[in-house]
Amino acid sequence: MDRNMKRENGFTLMELMTALAIGGILLSMAVPGLQSFSSNSRQTSAINDFVTSMHLARNTAITTNARVTICASAQGVNCEGVTWDKGWIIFKDANSNQSVDAGEAIVGSSGKLDRVTLQSGEYGNFIMYRPNGRAMNQSVNINSGQFTVCDKRGADHAKVIIVELSGRPRLSEYRMDGQQPLCATSVLSF
Repeated sequence: MDRNMKRENGFTLMELMTALAIGGILLSMAVPGLQSFSSNSRQTSAINDFVTSMHLARNTAITTNARVTICASAQGVNCEGVTWDKGWIIFKDANSNQSVDAGEAIVGSSGKLDRVTLQSGEYGNFIMYRPNGRAMNQSVNINSGQFTVCDKRGADHAKVIIVELSGRPRLSEYRMDGQQPLCATSVLSF
């Protein structure tokens, strides 16, 4: 052996293949966890956005002694007959007609939700807050209700935003009647 020859450092082909195989196994174990984390983050973000809008509307109604409406709106300009997950606006609704009229200021808005649905049986297209802080829909007698937040994982991972009699929202894993939330499967094909 010649003493002047330098020894080359590196990996053999077998060592490289072993390292890649181990890396592939670790990656295949991490991806499902990452997908679940991502879905949970999207759902939490949507819930926080909507609950923040509800707090803003309720607070504005109480502090300005006026009715404030949150309604579904894809364009962010006026109430539209779209689902809640397309977006919504918050505005002072002086004449309680669920429409932004001249002189009625939009105080907040939110755009389309990413791969999450937001549904309500009680509050179809709008929820209105009265100056006393209570929420209502078509009738003054409807003071409480719920919104269900779903994603492609279905009802097992759904969350429910319950609007209490006082108008305050709270988060639950169950509907107001204690039952498991329901998710419409037709809207979950993302």
